[in-house]
Order: sequence, then C-alpha cells, then structure tokens
Amino acid sequence: MKTINLILICMAATLMISCNQQDDQAKTKSKNIINENHLNSDSIELTNLTKEVYKWHLTKKLSDFPYKFGDQQDSIFIGIDWEKYQSSIKLFQSTNFFTDDFLLKHRNIALSLDSSIKKADTTWRNINEGIPIWDTNADDWCSCQDYVDDYWQNITISSLTIKDKYANFSWTWEKEIKSDSYLYLLTAKKEDGKWRINSLDGFKYYYSVAHYDKLMQE
Repeated sequence: MKTINLILICMAATLMISCNQQDDQAKTKSKNIINENHLNSDSIELTNLTKEVYKWHLTKKLSDFPYKFGDQQDSIFIGIDWEKYQSSIKLFQSTNFFTDDFLLKHRNIALSLDSSIKKADTTWRNINEGIPIWDTNADDWCSCQDYVDDYWQNITISSLTIKDKYANFSWTWEKEIKSDSYLYLLTAKKEDGKWRINSLDGFKYYYSVAHYDKLMQE
C-alpha cells in the first residue's frame, strides 16, 4: 500500500511540475508575442516618422547654422545669423517631429559655432576662400554628400533596438541591404506616447570651440 501511495505521490508531483512548466512556457510565448507585436508597431511608426522627417528636410532645405555677414556684399561672415536661425527653429518646432533634447543639442552646436567664428581671424571667415572649417561639407541629416531624388519614399529601417523610451536604428534608401550599403544612424525618443527624433548621426561632426581652435593652430 505504501508503495502504491508513493507512486501516486510521485505521479502527482510529476504532473504538477509538467503543468507548471507548460504554464511558464505559455506565459513566455505570450510575452514574446506581445513584445514582438509592440516592436512591429514601433518599427512601422518609426519608419513613417523617418520618411516624414526626410521629406520635410528635402522640401524645406533649411540651413541649420546660417552665417551672418557684415553686409550683403561682404564675403566675411561674423558668426551665426540668429534671426535666420530662430526662424528655422520655429519651423522645427511646428512639425512635432523633434524632441526638446534634439532642439537643445542643435542650439548648443549653434552657440559653439558662433563663439568659434567670433574668435577666428578673418582669413578663416572668408566664404570665397573655400569651405569653412565650421562646415561639414555634407548633408548633416544623412551624413552624405550624394543622394538619390526623393529618397525618403524608399526609406526602410533596420537594426532597431528599443530600451525604455529610446530607440536606436539605421535607415537606408536602398531596396536591398548589402555589406556596402549606405546606412545612416538615428535615435528617437517616445514622448507623450509618440516617437520623435532625438539625434541625427551627422551632427556629431560639429565640434567644440577648443577643437576648432586646435584646427586653426595646425
């Protein structure tokens, strides 16, 4: 009798363990499906946001950091044209595409450029003498010099990772991603339930005042 009871107890324990394992597996599967659905939803939203941002960028063709000149005939620029800059920033804000952090970092770049330009000798500030050291000589929004027409229509994103309220991903206008494909980095942040652009990779090529001082001393 004791042997039978022991067998029954073992069978019950095994059944309970098996049920618990199946329940855990079901919960994990359900959680994975939910996470995957969220990721797909975020991917769609971020793709649409990226397309809209670059469509806007190509349509407006704003100068992010416009130079100010002494007068219309002068080739020597004296700093950032803050009136034009503020006008552009109002357009940035009206789109609802960008985070406050993005706009703050953008303004900090403008302040650094303005301070550096004001310190520089006029030989560095003649627009007729070639590309100034404060210019990246590229489209900062894609870190590219050449691009296809209306490329925003073909944008796809890849390597999407989301942690907390931040998303990191790459985008390209190429239909098929290859080893030599042009991939451009973006980060976004979710604010008030909506994804907004938080940083553009191309803006990392603007430097501090100290760095520009060093460039002019070389």
